[in-house]
Amino acid sequence: MQKSVFRLSYLLPLLISAFAPWILLYFLANPSCMWPISNDEISKTHDVNLRAMVVGDLHIGGPTTVWFDRMRRDAFMKASFKRAFEKLRPDMLLILGDLSDWGRKSSKEEWNSVILRFKDMMIYFKGSQYHVIPGNHDIGDYYQITDTLLQQFTDSFPSLDEMGNSFFVLRNISFVSLNAMALACDHCSMHNSMKVAVEGYKIALQQAEPDDMYMSIEENQSADRHRHSIQDSSAGPVLLTHLPLYREDESVCGSLDIPICAPWHEVEGGCIHLLELSKNSGHYKRQNYRKNIDMLSLNTTNYLLSALKPRLVLSAHAHRFCSRLLDTGTREVTVSTFTWRNRDDPSFLLVQFYKDGSYDIQQCFLVRESVVVLLHLFQGILLFVLLVFGGHRCWKLRKSNKLHLKS
Repeated sequence: MQKSVFRLSYLLPLLISAFAPWILLYFLANPSCMWPISNDEISKTHDVNLRAMVVGDLHIGGPTTVWFDRMRRDAFMKASFKRAFEKLRPDMLLILGDLSDWGRKSSKEEWNSVILRFKDMMIYFKGSQYHVIPGNHDIGDYYQITDTLLQQFTDSFPSLDEMGNSFFVLRNISFVSLNAMALACDHCSMHNSMKVAVEGYKIALQQAEPDDMYMSIEENQSADRHRHSIQDSSAGPVLLTHLPLYREDESVCGSLDIPICAPWHEVEGGCIHLLELSKNSGHYKRQNYRKNIDMLSLNTTNYLLSALKPRLVLSAHAHRFCSRLLDTGTREVTVSTFTWRNRDDPSFLLVQFYKDGSYDIQQCFLVRESVVVLLHLFQGILLFVLLVFGGHRCWKLRKSNKLHLKS
């Protein structure tokens, strides 16, 4: 009896400590914010029309990623999607490229494995609207794109056309998603094909028919033409692109987003190290953006703004949050990364569109990787103590049993 009680008192804390990080991850993955609530005075004119969750740069690990690291980050993102869906209940999810880390260098089998893992993360959004656009890690930079890589991506997401573009209308809001890497190829046939697509979207946006206002994504995919009324600037489309519009560096952003990082994070442009006491003491250097690699060219940017006249541009790629108002009156917001691969403090966006054409944007942070690492360290120490304590108790119990038998 004494032996059974000892085993239970020993194994129960051992099992709890072993699974505690995975149990706590569910609660730690809780997003840091909620949808903004309008007060009574403006609620009539600011009725919510659409709520969108916007993420970027998932960088789902490929064959070169260590198995444990891949499993850990996949579990974090899956838990984050689950908690975001349960708490926020967005009407749609937008994923702005770099779904994979090594998609551009993956075989067909490796790519299919990444897609299966992605769909496993999206299981909680099953039946909901979500839209994915290509990133440079998915299909390559403009000089790396091949027909095989592009088809591999578009086959995985049927809402995209053969160039990786899409146009859909949801609740009277039109969305234009473009293959930014193909746009960045200034002197190749892909760029000409992209201009043809943009001109087609421009015409479709100008041809207004009220019956088209409330078409769903599925209805848009099956329709021959997609049209939406743009009678004023607030009714312009929302432009989705992986690469940001032209900017020399992040000094144009309203506030400087300096990543928090550890030695194992892959960060360009400097960051604040975890051991630094304050943000002001971080080793930071300004990140200069490379044309057509880290941003679209100035000519392409001006062309898109002139042709589509978007009310809002949502982009990714930089792994840094940025919100800026362009000279045309259009706001561009760049979402940070959703994964621990690139920084200790990942985040996503909540975009709330109102019926009067206005919108609110909020940045939501996820749990910091350093917190979870400390949790793992605590788990390891606890397991070690339990094993040592249990081993010592077991040895004493056996010794007392031997003495009892001898007597």
